Amino acid sequence: MLRHFASFLGLAGIFAIAARPPTPPAVAAPQQKQEDERAPAAEHYTRTLGPFSIDGRTFTVKLSVNCYKESRHPGMCDEDDQEAVKSMRILDDAGKTRFSKSFLIGFMHQLERHTVDATVLEGREHQALEVVYTKLPSRANSGVTTQVFAIQGGALRALNPEPLGFSGRLGELPPGQQKNSKKLLDGDVLPIYVLTNYFYVLYPVRLNWKDFELDQPESGEFEVVHQPPYGRRPDVEAPGFIHLYPLPEANANPAGLDVTPQSHIEVMKALFRKGPPESHDSPSDTWLQISIDGKVGWIIGLDDYTAIGLSPTQ
Repeated sequence: MLRHFASFLGLAGIFAIAARPPTPPAVAAPQQKQEDERAPAAEHYTRTLGPFSIDGRTFTVKLSVNCYKESRHPGMCDEDDQEAVKSMRILDDAGKTRFSKSFLIGFMHQLERHTVDATVLEGREHQALEVVYTKLPSRANSGVTTQVFAIQGGALRALNPEPLGFSGRLGELPPGQQKNSKKLLDGDVLPIYVLTNYFYVLYPVRLNWKDFELDQPESGEFEVVHQPPYGRRPDVEAPGFIHLYPLPEANANPAGLDVTPQSHIEVMKALFRKGPPESHDSPSDTWLQISIDGKVGWIIGLDDYTAIGLSPTQ
């Protein structure tokens, strides 16, 4: 009897399964569909920078651009989009190309792309066109190079045939007389904040009109930068002791000074005797001129760096 009853239940289950309507396919939520949608394809256009007046001549910069928009909107790239410059040309007032340069766009533009900016640099007697190339993405204090163009023999030429690269940032310049122009520092200097392993220094690149080149100092004394966000002031955490030299010479007679968290310390200059600042990453080869509680002198070496609260950059 139980066997017949079990058979009956089995048959009933089969009929119930057969009679059950098929499960409808799962429908993705609208939000998931939006997340899976592909971003709009790149838009291509030409963007014009300028015109720029250089020693009485007029130039424009033409950029061939891919614009990868985060959302569909008319016009050129905005701050939410990603612009990738494919190529650039500098044209004179007759429309003739005086300089051209192409840029690599990675298989995925997020992996490599470039942006280009241009501005007039006003010197004491001449003007120049500075073109700044930025590679994205890039590590902090890298990815930026600059090239400077001026008039030589009636034609526009580059003072530096290869873009100038550096570890750091371009320094600030005051506004010039022309619209959106900048005024070079005294001596027609273009300032660059170069990052050593412990601080930024002001690296003065001079526009040498006579020899038509950029003069880059290879050694000597450099001013340590304190302007935010480049300044790295000492942070003394515990009492210490330093040797303060009257001159940046190992055979000079140093004075021993105690250092406390209450000491007022300012790093003034860095002396590099061999090679440019960014090639120095050790406190054993860099003299620092400091002021500590009104006393001015020179220190060198890791122990004294640590005592005044200087630590390597991250």
